[in-house]
This record gives sequence, structure tokens and C-alpha cells, in this order.
Amino acid sequence: MSTAANNEVTELPVDAEPVLRLGQRDGAIALAALSLWAAADAWYATTGLGFALLLSILNGIAVGYVVVRMAHEWGHFAGARWSGGIAPTRPIDSFFLVFTFDMERSDASAFRGMSVGGNVGHWLVVLLLVAFIPLDTPGRVALLSGALSAAFSASLTEFPVIQRAYAGASPAESFQGLTGAKLKRNRWLGAGSGLLLFLLAN
Repeated sequence: MSTAANNEVTELPVDAEPVLRLGQRDGAIALAALSLWAAADAWYATTGLGFALLLSILNGIAVGYVVVRMAHEWGHFAGARWSGGIAPTRPIDSFFLVFTFDMERSDASAFRGMSVGGNVGHWLVVLLLVAFIPLDTPGRVALLSGALSAAFSASLTEFPVIQRAYAGASPAESFQGLTGAKLKRNRWLGAGSGLLLFLLAN
């Protein structure tokens, strides 16, 4: 086999963007989103206006969901990199998508690390919200509700994949049985968990 062919086989993919730049992008998005939610929540707390209430609830749901999805993606990325997987970053304009995981060239332990990392990421954000944000306004409850919705939906989808991976299935085999109908069901169950929390906590 020629040297050129050997290089083609062994050469690792190059990051499309530096990790720091992607972190700055998503950090800025998260800060801006949380600031908008906080402004709406403060507006309602100080005025009691109905429109401010509606805005704080809608912002809370959307921001909680978005921040958790971002943490989920970064958790996947961290798990993939820390476990030795081949996970080059994506271009800066691939919003909410940080990396591409090479399932063919990464080993099974890297796939497991990547899979677990996403769930650690999103549940960590939920726990931080519970620990540091009191649920004393509807907007704050909505923030946690949106976060719970995203986390619960993602874990419902990914826990069976992780279970099959740890049972010895290959990455491709781990996704067997994950149909569009199940994904839709999990999204509805996630939304239901967020709604239930919102109703119980207000």
C-alpha cells in the first residue's frame, strides 16, 4: 500500500472551528437568552402586569429548553473527547450542533462516553436551576419546566441506547428500535413532564 493511501486511512479529521470559539458562541447565546428571561421575570415581579406574566412564562419555557439542549450537546462532545472518540467540531454556523461523532472510527467505549456525557450535561443544568433559582414566580417555574421537558425527553430517547451499548451492542445496533414514532412520543412525554411541574409548582 502506498504512503498516500496510509495517510488517507490514518489521518484524523480536523476541527472546523476551535473549541474555544464554539464555546464563546454558545456561552453568548445562553447569557443573552437568560438575560431576556430575567428581564421579563423582573418586569412581572415589579409590575404585576398580565403581559409581563405571559412574556416571563413563554421566555422561561423557551430559555430553559434551549439552555438544556445546549448543555446536552456539549455534554456529548465532552464525553466523546474525554473517552478518546473521533469528534471533530462543526462550522460556527451549525447552531446548537458542536461536533460530528465518527461512529465507524471511534471505539465502543468512546460511544458510551459520548452517550452518557449528553445526559450528564442536561441533568446537571436541571440540578443547578433547582439549587439556585427559587420557584417563587411563574416565570421561574417556567424556566425549570422548559429545562425539565428537554432533559426528560432526551433521556427517554437515549437511556435505551445507552443500555444497549453497555450490553455490548455496536453503536449502529444501539440505535435499533429508535423509530420516529418513539421520538415523537418522547417529545410529548417531555412536554407533559414540564407542564405537570408548572401546574404543581404554581
